[in-house]
Amino acid sequence: MFVKKNILCEVNRMKITNHLKKISKRRIIYGFLFSLFIILLIMYIYSRFAEGNFIERLANITHEEYKLFLKAYIDSFFIYSISAIIILVILNFIMHALEEKVSPDIHNTLHVLTRVIVIPFFIIAYLNRFEAYSGAIIGVAAILGGALGIAAALSINELVTGVSMVFSKHHNVGDYLLIPNMGIEGIVNEISIRYLTILQPDRTIAVIPNKKLRDSEIINIKVTKTEKDRDGITDFLLYGRRVTETQYVYPLKWAVNSEDSHNDCVKAIKKTVPQFKDFLENDEADWQIIERNRLDRRYAVLLTVLDPTILLELKDDFTEALETIYEKIKNK
Repeated sequence: MFVKKNILCEVNRMKITNHLKKISKRRIIYGFLFSLFIILLIMYIYSRFAEGNFIERLANITHEEYKLFLKAYIDSFFIYSISAIIILVILNFIMHALEEKVSPDIHNTLHVLTRVIVIPFFIIAYLNRFEAYSGAIIGVAAILGGALGIAAALSINELVTGVSMVFSKHHNVGDYLLIPNMGIEGIVNEISIRYLTILQPDRTIAVIPNKKLRDSEIINIKVTKTEKDRDGITDFLLYGRRVTETQYVYPLKWAVNSEDSHNDCVKAIKKTVPQFKDFLENDEADWQIIERNRLDRRYAVLLTVLDPTILLELKDDFTEALETIYEKIKNK
């Protein structure tokens, strides 16, 4: 039990550290943008009411001409900007209220989509103010569109892939995944539009682009147990009459020489399982032969747990104990 607590503490510590790093970077960026916006707003208010300001002197125009310029182009910029900020703040409050009602991956996706929709909408609305320069704007947009066409296509492809993966519900944050062709396994830490992060058993974070995951075999070891009745009024009010429970079944692979005794291997597996009864849900050894050839014989020992964080260290400890017990049996 002490080992289990250490694993959970380590996982929680890493999650908190990563979260604080993200918050710190986000605050720096948002702080810089907000400060820049406030400076521009102060300059705008000052230049609007201060006749003969430095902008008028640099442009060599009168105050009335400058006010017409502000009315035509600058006023709308601040109106649209402030409107966008207010809408984003309102949507942020709504997203915060929904945070505990939806899974973290869906919450993150909705958070990104609100910005993807709101910000371009107000940018396009503001650019429509430049009717006199519409030809030049269209020309520049065409050049930029041609130059960034391939990159945009790739980004859209990633966006579509990310959204489809988030809402497909094949895996959620907290699930334990196996990705054989990449040699990656671990607990899903974050699901975003562009990538998936996995906490691996060696405590490193694997960042996998969604476009690579799309064509990869992904094994989710989470299984749903058969629904069962809940007894008592409290359980009924909280969960309903029938609920489901989840388990995580890890197929621990173990290979031995094909000439080694099969009976000794089975005996070693059966003796190893009781040593980890505090962590495993299965009291008896659950195993199967997954491959047999001239050189070796491969077993899959099924380790069933309720908390996937236990597997980060359990599988290595189990393998070491299994090898030790098997050597003792074989050398008798």
